[in-house]
Amino acid sequence: MECQVCANLEISVEKPPGASPLSFIALLKVYRELLVSRIRNTQCLIDNLIKNDYFSTEDAEIVVQFPTQADKVRKILDLVQSKGEEVSEYFIRVLQKVTDAYYELQPWLDEIGYEPSENICSKPVVNTDPVSRYCQKLRYELGRDSKFVMSYAQREEMLLEEVYSNSIMELVSFTNESLGEVCQLEALFDDTVGLINEDGETIYVFGDAGIGKSILLQKIQSLWARKELDIGAKFFFRFRCRMFSCFKEDEAICLKDLLFKYNCYPDQDPAEVFHHILQFPHTVLFTFDGFDEIYSNFDLSSVPEMCSPNEPIHPLVLLVSLLRGKLLKGSKKILTARTGTEIQRNIIRKKVLLRGFSSNNLKEYTAVFFKDEGQRTLVLNQLEANPNLCSLCSVPLFCWIIFKCYEHFHSMSDSHELPDCSVTLTDVFLLMIEVHLNRSLKTSLLKNNTRSQAEMFKSKKETLLALGKMAYKGMENSFFIFEQEEVSSANISEEDLQLGFLRTVKGYSGCDNQSTYEFLHLTLQSFFTALFLVIEEKVGAKELLQFFNECSSTETAQLTCLRIPWLKKQLAGEDPFRNNEHFHFTNLFLCGLLSRSKQKLFRHLVLPAVVKRKRKTLITYLGESMKSHLKGLTRSRFPNYNQIQVQPNFVWMLRCLYETQSEKVGKLAAKHMHANYIKLTYCNAYSADCSAISFVVHHFQKRLALDLDNNNINDYGVKQLLPCFSKLAVIRLSVNQVTDHGVRILYEELSKYQIVTFLGLYNNQITDVGAKYVAKLIEECSSLEYVKIGANKITSEGGKCLAQAIQKSKTMFEIGMWGNQVGDEGAKAFAEALRNHPRLTNVSLAFNGITTEGGKSIAEAMRHNNSVKIFWLTKNELDDEAAMSFAEMLKVNNKLVHLW
Repeated sequence: MECQVCANLEISVEKPPGASPLSFIALLKVYRELLVSRIRNTQCLIDNLIKNDYFSTEDAEIVVQFPTQADKVRKILDLVQSKGEEVSEYFIRVLQKVTDAYYELQPWLDEIGYEPSENICSKPVVNTDPVSRYCQKLRYELGRDSKFVMSYAQREEMLLEEVYSNSIMELVSFTNESLGEVCQLEALFDDTVGLINEDGETIYVFGDAGIGKSILLQKIQSLWARKELDIGAKFFFRFRCRMFSCFKEDEAICLKDLLFKYNCYPDQDPAEVFHHILQFPHTVLFTFDGFDEIYSNFDLSSVPEMCSPNEPIHPLVLLVSLLRGKLLKGSKKILTARTGTEIQRNIIRKKVLLRGFSSNNLKEYTAVFFKDEGQRTLVLNQLEANPNLCSLCSVPLFCWIIFKCYEHFHSMSDSHELPDCSVTLTDVFLLMIEVHLNRSLKTSLLKNNTRSQAEMFKSKKETLLALGKMAYKGMENSFFIFEQEEVSSANISEEDLQLGFLRTVKGYSGCDNQSTYEFLHLTLQSFFTALFLVIEEKVGAKELLQFFNECSSTETAQLTCLRIPWLKKQLAGEDPFRNNEHFHFTNLFLCGLLSRSKQKLFRHLVLPAVVKRKRKTLITYLGESMKSHLKGLTRSRFPNYNQIQVQPNFVWMLRCLYETQSEKVGKLAAKHMHANYIKLTYCNAYSADCSAISFVVHHFQKRLALDLDNNNINDYGVKQLLPCFSKLAVIRLSVNQVTDHGVRILYEELSKYQIVTFLGLYNNQITDVGAKYVAKLIEECSSLEYVKIGANKITSEGGKCLAQAIQKSKTMFEIGMWGNQVGDEGAKAFAEALRNHPRLTNVSLAFNGITTEGGKSIAEAMRHNNSVKIFWLTKNELDDEAAMSFAEMLKVNNKLVHLW
């Protein structure tokens, strides 16, 4: 209807060239119904008209007597027009200046080309619109809250702009197949890229613990507060999902209180602000951080599918209704959770996978962290020399811990360097604990005044035990927020709190009169839980392994969040929000803390006999667990290979084995590997996991096939696989962020052993430089038969090198080049390679920018080829002339079975 009004109005005001512009009174008359339909706040107009003596109090009283908003606007227009041209212009000036309140009229103001007169410019305009003022307050408070990042040491605040560094963000499908990277944060809200469900309303961001989900939301919050995020959002409400665990089962709250009480409250007319939000939900942006951290006994099956925005109900129901679009339908929502937390597809609009730092991201972050160029160069050199440590640094949280520890010890002793041996995640967290404990010491003028790690832990045994006990109790129930009473009952003193392992969080419902606490990060709670299991002598075998049992249960593996009655049948007594990653980290740290290398550290904390007993229990369990993980062999498509597709939990098992740093354990695991084709696809393995894979695989006695497609291995991971290459005959690293540097490592290592038959590098970041290394490998390694290197960034230069290498090779069976850009020059080179090739059977040059010229060259060469049976040339630029050439070729080539 409004569009029709606008159209009619536009027609009615068309004037012949040279006609004088309409007066302001005439403008208000002509556009009267447009103004009536789009002015939603009258109080701001009245306030400004009174302030400038254009309206009397009697005028205002007349206006407010009208029952509807539209009638009030009509009366204001009548009064303004009756008072003359100046008042009419000032009325339009208010609409122009108070953009937040009258944003729908800004296109109209542009259309009429309004420019205020000098007289009207001198008249003040004050924004008294409660909605606008609330938006301003929100921006101020969220900007203030997001300006600083509280460091994990809680001893300093760091400017977000000086800490935030970009990491790899990837849009993915429901099955986690890549749909492209996110280069700008606005792209998260752009439906032209990565949209997988137009009916969903939630952007689901997921990744491992510590990968940067929370700081990403803080960055988005900061950009919105500074008006640098142009997505049409006037309101921004952010929630940490673990707060919903604080609400009691019988607690109820309305949507208005949830929004205002837990963000910021309007100073004026909250009812009008809330009404505006209900009327315009598309102007609202929500962020919900850590969906997997909700722990609640509330029975979602007892509530109706629909709920009212005005009626009090349990906060979890409000959360679920917001995510499903049953409340504030059309609002924008970002939900974060750890990997493995599956969300129902019908609420998801986009899926975004955070992969951590690339090598360039890590260099950028190092430059941000270490301002001193000399220190920065030293750190980068040491990281380059230690790929294991470099891999850990691809996870932003672990990178921060490592850098912070380096910074601390460097300040205490100028000679301190990063470790130059194998470093486990347990080592990193022990170092973090040591740094925190060191800070509790009184400093002296001398730098090197720190105690040894063992002495430090011994002096703080009771503190570590108290923190561990509380962490353990929370971990048992997947509970991450602790009230003051729980802290006190664990005998955690004020001095202990000052160490910085716990931080206070805003009081939630039921906790407003006292402090509530959480560990600095979920992984730190897992670490203290494992520490408690080691140093508490009363812990028996059952308690020691309880979190392994939590993770190994098939019923609890990969639970689906939002498993509520109207979405999917829920198992009786099942927690719909549960995720097991915190248990996995606890198990990993337990393996690290019970390793032989840590015995010296713990001999003053717990009896050696107790540690020995617990270690024996753990090693026995790990051995039996490996047996069960490696059951179920299937025949591979490659001859002489028995394949096993392992589950994502197997990666956690490998991580645990690596944390033990026991060669005996590694050999035992390899012994149980009866399969010789290990398929670890889509297991969310990242570069540091390659250390764990190598830890086991290098003990394998026979040749092995290793499939790591669709993970996050990158160049650091390739370097971590060095101990394996002497065993690997098949290696698949497709969709893994591998660059030319990683390809160079592959060439240098695989050419040494001359056993590789299959190399899969599809969909990585490989350019012509990397293609040349693959070409050299084809030339030098006669065992190589299959090369998959499609969907990279290879042009004609790299294509020619590969073609020339294939031409020289007598053993190449298959080459996959789909999705590069070799063009006609590359096609001509491949044509020469195909001519009379003795063995090449499968070829793909699809989607390579090949035109008629290149196509005719290939067709001519195929007249002289008797080996190729399958040839893919789809998605090129071939015309009828090229088609005729291929038709003529097929008359003489009777070996080619499939041509696409």
